[in-house]
Parts: sequence; C-alpha cells; structure tokens
Amino acid sequence: MWNLKLRGERASILADALLSVPASPYQKRSLEAALGLFLDLKTKKALHRAHTVSASALSRLLNVYEWDTAACWVTLVQAQWDALLLAARRKHHPRLRLCVDLTSVPKTGRTLPFVRVYNEVYGIHLVVLYAVYGDLKFPLGYRVYRGKGTPSPVRLALELLASVPAEVSRRFDVWVLADSGFESAAFLQGVRDLKFEFVVGVRSTRRTDHPGHVTVEDCAHGSWLHLANWPWEPLTLARLERGERTFFSVASQLLPGDTVAREGARRWAIESFFKEAKHSFGLNRFALRTAQGLDRWVLLVFAAFTLAMLCRADTLSLEQAAEIATRVALPLLIVGRLAVQVWREEEFLRQHGYALTLSRCKR
Repeated sequence: MWNLKLRGERASILADALLSVPASPYQKRSLEAALGLFLDLKTKKALHRAHTVSASALSRLLNVYEWDTAACWVTLVQAQWDALLLAARRKHHPRLRLCVDLTSVPKTGRTLPFVRVYNEVYGIHLVVLYAVYGDLKFPLGYRVYRGKGTPSPVRLALELLASVPAEVSRRFDVWVLADSGFESAAFLQGVRDLKFEFVVGVRSTRRTDHPGHVTVEDCAHGSWLHLANWPWEPLTLARLERGERTFFSVASQLLPGDTVAREGARRWAIESFFKEAKHSFGLNRFALRTAQGLDRWVLLVFAAFTLAMLCRADTLSLEQAAEIATRVALPLLIVGRLAVQVWREEEFLRQHGYALTLSRCKR
C-alpha cells in the first residue's frame, strides 16, 4: 500500500481543510477541540470532556452556529475518494468493495430527532455506505431512515451508491456487498443499473424460478439460479455454515461458490466499523436535540475515523492510530492541552521554586 508518511500528510491536509470552513476563529477553535475529543478513544464522548473549550461552546457549535456543514462533508468525502484513487494508482483492475447496511443507535429520549421503532429497536436508524480497498476503509456517507411513509433503507442505500463519482466507477471494479435486508429486486436492479457487481445475502425462503416451490435453501452451494421476482440474470448461490445456522448469498457473476462465500464474508468489515463507531468514536453517545446536531455529530465520527485510518499501519491498533492522527493533524490542540496542564499546576510549581514560561521557537 502507498507510503504511510504520505497518508499522514493527507490527514494533516484534511484536518486543515475541515478547520478552514468555519469563518470565526472561535468556531474554528471549537471544531478543533471537537475533532480532538472524537479522536481520543480513551474518553467517552461527552461535550464536557473536551479540552481547551467549554461544553457550552461545543453545544453552540453543533446546534446553533451557522457554519457550512455541507462544505465539510464535501471536503471529507472528496479526501476519502482521493485517498482510494491514489492507493490504486498503477494497479491493474483494482477491486473496490462498497458495503451498505443499516445500523440502529438505541435511544430512550423522545426529544431526539428522527427516533423511530424499527426491527424492534427504538432509536435512530442510519443507512451507511462504507468503502474497503486493501487496508483503507472509509465511511463515505449516511442517510437517516425516518420510518413508514418515507424512503425505505433500500432506496436510501441506492441514493448513497449513486453518489459514487464517475471517476471511481471507471477506475475500480466496484462490488456492492450487503446482507439479506437488501435482497429486494429493487435493490439488485438498482445496483445493476449503476453497472456495479454485487454479492447480497438472501433469506433461505427466497423463491427461485424453478418449477414448483423451490427456494434457495433447496439449491446446492455454487449452483446457478434465477430468483423468482428478479429473473433477468443468472446468479451464483453460496451457502455458508456458521454453527447451527446457514447463511445464503447470491453473486451477480458466475463464480465458484467458495469465491462468492469469501466475497460475501467481507461485508463484515462494515459491522466492525459500526462497533468501533459506537463504542470508540461515540456514535452511540449522541444526545443532541436537533437534526443539525445529529448531522454534525455523525460528521465528527466519520472524520475522526477517517483521520485515524489514514494514520494507521499494520502494527498499530485503531487507538494508537487515533493518537498519531491527533498529533499529526491537530498539533496546536496538543500544544494547547499541554499548556492548560502546565497552567493548572502553576501554583504547585511556584510553591516548590519553579516557574515555567511557554514561548514559540523562531524558525
């Protein structure tokens, strides 16, 4: 994969671009502190835990102030696509895997935006697009599922896939990976209309077009079949045994069953991201009461994860990579934290005959 130093430079450039969006120095300082908080994987994500700014300042940044969140999203996603394209430079037919899935963030409050009951979970339900190429993995975007009478998760997933730039579609062999929640004919056809390949999970009871009542459960591993309500292309069926359960998936290309099973298993990368996003980067800690606050909270989660991923090497944990990303991308925040720590101990140092002065070195 491409040089780690270059990736660190890209992390620094991305952070500078994000911090340049707010026009006010006060808002810029608050955004820097927020990014630092979300990159601190040892700390639970609560506004009062941020360094260098107050909780009320962060609350106003996320809920009140009119800085251009859309510009930050454009900057973040463009940086992610650029990193993927650079990583695939000089590669022959590189394969990009785009995982789509829905994750629910359980909540109890009734004043939070977009809370609904879905799949017996009361909370906020997000459809996420996640890219995997080698050791680079990025969350590229999300949509909120708002319940019955609004666009379905399938439609939201297709909207996210339609946002893939034409340059990426031309450069990569794009495969879409999804679980059985996206097995509908509308999703399969939508993916093919975008000229992407797919490996999608299907229920064991999914009908085929064989005469009689034949489901995918009745078909052999690696067999070719047509689905009853989507008969336009032959698909390859894979069966994957996990304990007492059997999982089924279909691929748009005619491949060996084992190959389809291995490809489908790569979808679990997005499940790992959901786990990290919720328990390390604070996605499940969202408690703001505005839709704008939710969008900006998710932006900070995605941006922090991206910065950490850009600074991650094979030998580093995600927590270590996040620490490096903070030092590489937010050096002034680290200096500010150290200064605050020294000032807090100023009286103690004076009592013991010490005086410290911080000054910037001339370059």
